[in-house]
Amino acid sequence: MLRRGIRESLRVCASLALAFQLVVAPALAAPMPTAPAATAPYDPLFDEEWDDEDLVAGNAFADPWEDANRRTHEFNRNLDRWILRPVTDAYAENIPDRTKLSVLNFFNNLSEPSTFLNDLLQREWDDAAIAFSRFLLNTTIGVAGLFDPAGAVFDMSGHNSDFGQTLALAGVPSGPYLVLPVMGPNNLRDSTGLIVDLFLRPTFWLLGPAEYIIYTSLQGTGHGIALREQHARSINALEDSSIDFYSSLHNAYGQSREASIWQRRESHR
Repeated sequence: MLRRGIRESLRVCASLALAFQLVVAPALAAPMPTAPAATAPYDPLFDEEWDDEDLVAGNAFADPWEDANRRTHEFNRNLDRWILRPVTDAYAENIPDRTKLSVLNFFNNLSEPSTFLNDLLQREWDDAAIAFSRFLLNTTIGVAGLFDPAGAVFDMSGHNSDFGQTLALAGVPSGPYLVLPVMGPNNLRDSTGLIVDLFLRPTFWLLGPAEYIIYTSLQGTGHGIALREQHARSINALEDSSIDFYSSLHNAYGQSREASIWQRRESHR
């Protein structure tokens, strides 16, 4: 069973590497386009297709799978109502702040290898150096990432860089809006990127598919216990104030995702 699992993992990695070689690498190596008259600050890694599709003010991702997405959304709401929200409330009330910070530090540190590789693919050399240094320092001096001496002592703040962003910068369109079980709002491109990022997490190679369950339970996009505890008030307020929570979450995710891709580019100008 172990050998079969290893063979399957290697087969998936080979497929992802081939897809990257055929689709992403040529786009990254292509000549830089001229600056379009975009509604957001121009970055040479973005092309006109991305601007036309995803950067029109007020537009969320297209939703051709709305019926299926709404069913998954309701499943996530029930899961949140009966399991995640009570656990989050208990976590917030009973776990000391220092312990909660260590939990976040630990899982943020596990994401640094993925951030480092995506920084390299995005040609963000300074950020890649910071991600590598943070992982080295926090894994050793920071006791397996429970503490953040890279940020607290060496003033190297963490940042997020994922394969969905890398695909976006290579000109891959977002594709339809997609609600994932447990993970919540996403889109087709970023869901593919999520799979790649999971393969880049060190614990995936120790735990296999169980890593996905642990990752989504403790630090999922918007629904993880550690992250949800930080944003529980705003999530609950959005739900309570929305006539159609599904549509509100759809629009909020679309705007937030676009902003997260643009923000780092604008800060580096």
